[in-house]
Amino acid sequence: METKTIIYGHTVSHDESVSGGMYFLTRQINAQEAKVFFDEAYNYGSATFQDHMGYKYKLVHHGAEYQLVKP
Repeated sequence: METKTIIYGHTVSHDESVSGGMYFLTRQINAQEAKVFFDEAYNYGSATFQDHMGYKYKLVHHGAEYQLVKP
């Protein structure tokens, strides 16, 4: 089931499979570090990153929203 969450002013849709990526974006890095991923996704369509456990995620920009998925 898709859920929408606001992260630093950006709407991000996601499902339970990317809960680790959501935790990373909201709790393990600060707003300045997260901004890099949002800017890259906005400018290039997507941004791939990995959390502290080594799991990979992709932040995809869709119009006014973002979607967090596993690549």
